[in-house]
Amino acid sequence: MANPYAVIFFGALFPQFIDPSVPVPPQLLVLGVTYLVVDGTILLLWGWLYVRALNVLHDRWLDRMDGLCGVLMLAAAALLASKNLRPGP
Repeated sequence: MANPYAVIFFGALFPQFIDPSVPVPPQLLVLGVTYLVVDGTILLLWGWLYVRALNVLHDRWLDRMDGLCGVLMLAAAALLASKNLRPGP
């Protein structure tokens, strides 16, 4: 089953670039390959940046960040627990 967001995205994007007077399958192939190359490049760049960030940040800084994120999650849970969830009149 396809991702519904991708189906909507491609359904809205691809028709703008398809010329109905020429065969459609080659056009879809070019658009699909172009999308895969661009998306793959972007994902590889994000992965590369992630690895670089891990090399720059030290373990002690990451431990502090983990602790801070844990405290923020506990605070969010406390706020949610203190909220009145009963529907109003």
